[in-house]
Amino acid sequence: MKDDLKKLLLMQDIDSRIDRATAEMDEIPREKLIHERELESQKADYEKEKRKLEEIKEFSANCYENKEASEKMLAEFKNKLLQMKTNAEYSAMTEQIEFVKKKISDLDIEILEKMYEEEQGEQDLVDAKKIWERNTKRAEKRQDILDGQLEVLKENMDKLMTERRDISSGIGKRLLDKYEQLRGAGRGLVVVGLQKGACGGCLTNIPPQTAVEISQGTTFVCPICGRFVVWKDDSSMAGV
Repeated sequence: MKDDLKKLLLMQDIDSRIDRATAEMDEIPREKLIHERELESQKADYEKEKRKLEEIKEFSANCYENKEASEKMLAEFKNKLLQMKTNAEYSAMTEQIEFVKKKISDLDIEILEKMYEEEQGEQDLVDAKKIWERNTKRAEKRQDILDGQLEVLKENMDKLMTERRDISSGIGKRLLDKYEQLRGAGRGLVVVGLQKGACGGCLTNIPPQTAVEISQGTTFVCPICGRFVVWKDDSSMAGV
């Protein structure tokens, strides 16, 4: 294999590592965003439970106020009942008293129900806060780990880019331009091995004589996909 192709293989290996490092670097911000959104959702759950509890307490406070007002009204009605002079007046006042008593009874039931709801709401709020705070700590640790990984990846990327520049400087311009063109077209590997007598990129069969020449170090460009086909350690002839 010619020296230029050997260098091209080395650069291709570096490019593959650069691609993997780039993919990992791109994944880190996405993972961080996922954690941030999870925390936002858990915080929203906590705020929802908090508002729910506040509403329960507000409703309970209104019930107590209404009960207190109703009890005062009941006391006034009972006093007035003693002053009624006719049966009609007495009967009307009695109906009002019974109505207020029923209202007080209903308020007692509502107050009792809200007491249970408030107890449950307090527990739900505590649970939501624990989940939010626990996952916040975990997310902070994970963020630190991801930031550390990103720094390492950036350092590795700088080294790989330096290696790439050093190798590419020793490759002929025409060959390098062809490599960059194929790589830029999304062809993946540009230099491939001969596999069972076929191009390792597009699997196009290669004439036996040409395959022999490739095994002897001849530079061959696949007429179908344009890749450089070379003899590698795992290469093989047709049917082998």
